[in-house]
Amino acid sequence: MVGVAQRTRVDWVDGAKGVAILLVALAHAVQWTVLSGLAPELWNKINLIFIVFRMPLFFLASGLFAASIITRSWPTLWRTRLSLLVWALLLWTVVRFGYFSVLPNPAGFDETNPIDLLLAPVRPSNGLWFLYALALFFIAAKLMKNRIDWRVQIGGAAVLSVLFFARADTGNIAWNGIGRYFVFFLLGCYLRERILAFVNRPSRFGALWLGLGFGAAFLVLAGVILTVDARVPFITGTLVLVSLLALGAGLLVARFLVSYRAMAWLTYVGRNTLPIYVVHVLFVSALTSLLLLARGQVWLDRLGPALPLLVAGGAVAASLLFWRLVCDLPVLRFGFAVPPWFSGREPAKEVAAGGAASASADTAERMLPRNE
Repeated sequence: MVGVAQRTRVDWVDGAKGVAILLVALAHAVQWTVLSGLAPELWNKINLIFIVFRMPLFFLASGLFAASIITRSWPTLWRTRLSLLVWALLLWTVVRFGYFSVLPNPAGFDETNPIDLLLAPVRPSNGLWFLYALALFFIAAKLMKNRIDWRVQIGGAAVLSVLFFARADTGNIAWNGIGRYFVFFLLGCYLRERILAFVNRPSRFGALWLGLGFGAAFLVLAGVILTVDARVPFITGTLVLVSLLALGAGLLVARFLVSYRAMAWLTYVGRNTLPIYVVHVLFVSALTSLLLLARGQVWLDRLGPALPLLVAGGAVAASLLFWRLVCDLPVLRFGFAVPPWFSGREPAKEVAAGGAASASADTAERMLPRNE
């Protein structure tokens, strides 16, 4: 029965991560298709609305099982967590640099600056910054454990989050994200049992009030973004509160969705976020470039309002297919699994390729091992 309970917990967290990675893919599809003139400008505002949910959910899910992980020794933490994050960041930054050097980015983003490539280990400048931030979050949480009261940690991170949501700017996407989202990782780390208990056995009144509160806050936020200007400090400063409501409602929805067999695909997506996260932008760019070849066609104009959804869905499916095709192949499989020489693992202990490749991306990257 304990095993069943643990499986249930992981399933709904994976479902939540599935929702988050789909929203991340949609965000990039919106950027590419709108900037290329293929999709209507309205999608940019819709994309902005989901800022309260996308990355906060990812970092909260990563923090949910971090409490036991940060108690490990530094060498063990490196082998079991940090090495894959660092490896994926470095490897795929180089891959993206090469890819966009050969195939120009149709959205106009420049990832071919050699200085940015060299500074990537300390100042990531592309969408892979999540890996960098997560590695730093684990390091920071371990350094502060038993040295700073957890309530002080969360309070300080919350103030930092409000400041960065209110347009404090370091000039770098990674460091801005670190300021915004560290609080959500710490909430998952230190309030894990309360969050799990609430989602696994939500009270009817608690769920009702949470849903109503989030619904009202979300509608107000959406109304302001769609009709006024979301960049005013008052609105951006309240995004932390709206994010907290969104996370609670989102976790309950994820738990509800994964209870249906027809939604098993969402759990699968959430269990394999690494290949989607590091590859999907390349497919988003490629699909956008292909669509631009048909610019002016009537059918393309008619599809315009739905193009971000179609491009995002196609990129996610293509990423998973590519991963499955290479996960059994020598060398190529290390695009999604850290080599033993880099992590310090003994080769005999390395997770095998093939059927176990998903376990590598699942247990090492998603920070949600089943038995921890």
